[in-house]
Amino acid sequence: MPVYIRKTMVISPPSILSRMSDDEDDYLTDPDQIRDLLPQPYRMINKIIYNLFDDIWEIISERENARIAEASRIKPPKYECAIQMQPFGQATCLSDSIDGRYIFIGLPNGLAAVDAMTQQTVTTWEDDKIEVTQMQVSLIGVQTYLLCTVDDMGVSRFFAFAQDRIHLLKVASEQGGSGSKTIITKCQASTEGDFVGIVFEDTSNKETWIEVQKLPRDDWLRELEATSKKSTSQTKPQSPAPLGDDSDAPADGEQLPGEEKMIDAEDAEKEEKQSVGQRSQSPTSSRGAMSPVPPGGGGSSEKMHTKFSTPTLVVKIRPPADITGCNASTPQQATKLTDTGEVIGSGSNHSLTAHHLENRKAVFDYFHEQHLRYLPKEEESAQQPMFHFFTAGRLLPTGLDMPGQEGRPSSIGVWWVGGTQVFYYSLVKASKDIEHKPEFVSPHSDVLTATAVSQCTSLLAVGLKNGIVVIWDMHIGVNRRLINLTDDATILKLVFLNPNICGQDKVHYPPYGTKTNSYLLAWCSDGSVYLINCGMGKTSQPITVMPKMSDQDNLPTMVEPVNGVPEVILVVKRNGTAFLLDVTKGNSLPLCQVNLPTTHELTTPWDPVMTVGGQGHMMYLKASQKDPSEDYIPNSGMSSLFVFTLRSFPTLDDYLRRQRPDVPYVIHNTVDKRIETLLKERIYQQASRQRRMQERWINLKNELDIIQQIKDTNKRNADLRSEYLHP
Repeated sequence: MPVYIRKTMVISPPSILSRMSDDEDDYLTDPDQIRDLLPQPYRMINKIIYNLFDDIWEIISERENARIAEASRIKPPKYECAIQMQPFGQATCLSDSIDGRYIFIGLPNGLAAVDAMTQQTVTTWEDDKIEVTQMQVSLIGVQTYLLCTVDDMGVSRFFAFAQDRIHLLKVASEQGGSGSKTIITKCQASTEGDFVGIVFEDTSNKETWIEVQKLPRDDWLRELEATSKKSTSQTKPQSPAPLGDDSDAPADGEQLPGEEKMIDAEDAEKEEKQSVGQRSQSPTSSRGAMSPVPPGGGGSSEKMHTKFSTPTLVVKIRPPADITGCNASTPQQATKLTDTGEVIGSGSNHSLTAHHLENRKAVFDYFHEQHLRYLPKEEESAQQPMFHFFTAGRLLPTGLDMPGQEGRPSSIGVWWVGGTQVFYYSLVKASKDIEHKPEFVSPHSDVLTATAVSQCTSLLAVGLKNGIVVIWDMHIGVNRRLINLTDDATILKLVFLNPNICGQDKVHYPPYGTKTNSYLLAWCSDGSVYLINCGMGKTSQPITVMPKMSDQDNLPTMVEPVNGVPEVILVVKRNGTAFLLDVTKGNSLPLCQVNLPTTHELTTPWDPVMTVGGQGHMMYLKASQKDPSEDYIPNSGMSSLFVFTLRSFPTLDDYLRRQRPDVPYVIHNTVDKRIETLLKERIYQQASRQRRMQERWINLKNELDIIQQIKDTNKRNADLRSEYLHP
């Protein structure tokens, strides 16, 4: 095909710049590249060296920026006045008593009770074959404490500390099972020790279940009091009886005054073997050779103990079964098996057949085959449960009409790790079968990661994987608040703080209280910590206590409120630093940082062994020596227990001296209380009403006089008008 070009058309020559390559190695852009590249393998070596220098420069820049930021940051005051307790250096767990009087220490060969303020050993309980790894303390009486422990072999024991002595109450074991391969992973009692939940795990098939037992608390208190009286009478010096006087001699089968009723050694050994399973009974244990319990310094509790009452099994809870297809053969049968929908259930009763579910799974696998291969393989592990005890309320009315059940737990809420539902079971409902269905099921939109219950069990907070926190009022049965904390992290822990640190709304009428405000502390996986107001109808944004952490070493591993000082929390970071922070001031500077001696560092910062006792006055923590070959003052050893006197810290003096009123989490006003309060208010205002009545009568007399004067004036004016018109 011919192409015609006009003769007057001028075609400009191509520009050299327009043909320049974007390649950095082109000699037109860089004259140094006019020479040929290095041959292999020198070309690869040159590239590696250049990349190495770039990486090193990035690391240097990051460290320099971090150093500048650290130098410009305002550092909190540091305190190092620590008291060293070398005899308890091998402590495995620490727990504070509810009233702050004592610190209970778990050891590789027993237990120890220490005075929280003076650090004096009160008593010890020794057994070379028991290494306590978990411990929970409940106050069940006047200076009587219940200790629920779990050792390294998966055996749980109940101890009672009373009259400066530790008594072994019961060795927990599975009731009705073989127990040959069963261990206990968790043991948690209610606030006042009425019930206890024990988590069992079968190591052979990874099966897990919960046994809730009712503790004979009142019987234990009476038995402890009787044991204390016998022990006191036994220690008193007695005058020798005269010869030939057999009036005080006990008869056959009668117990001597002061002689305790002991458990049969064979029965105790059988019971412990049933609980422990295949535990080695070798007396020459390495833990026993350590002997970490300090000799002297406090009375040792006798290992022989009185036979106390036995707990009663109330309910046995197993994890929810996987959802399977309906076994009905016809639609009519499927409709009969399906729930009516009046009560929310677990979703196991439905009308979907197994064939339908298999087809849905096959279609999903077919369309997402390219993505399913990259999913991580799920390892088979036992389902771990979390549970809380609740008193009766409008949401869980079981036991609400029982007069003797007031203030005591009547139900238990259980959720399983990885699940989206909370199951509530009754503890007071009479049932022949200990494995019964839940009374109520609460579903949620995402996987549950954390829950918290207020001390009165009236408030429940649920944290979800997507960063949402749901707060329920269990007494009234309504949802108090739903808030989305973050979109990039999950909720790790929730804690209700004492309401006396939260500002309360002033209500002039009615004269009785209607609602209170309280704070909820939320700790997220990205290191951020928030403070949420749980008041009814509150819409305020949460307070940021700690911002999001980008450095992995600065991520907190422990966030705990200080008992006795609710405004202050204890934070431990992954790098081993521990400091105290005021949550009410938002994102502010820490109050102080606790520093160990230069020869020691915090033991296992990812799971520190520490607690605060004495109502916030003393801090106990375990630290290890950095260099075992280096001597330090005052003692030597691999690990020690350090005690910090927080009341000597100037920045905490104002918090420890502060007076805090007693404010409830939720106000429960019955009709009788409301009528009584209104009647008292009416009687109190009687004097003011009489005064107002007298003032009203006085004003009424003046008003009548004024009205009479007006009438007389009008009458005179009328008479004058008539005389003028009719002269």
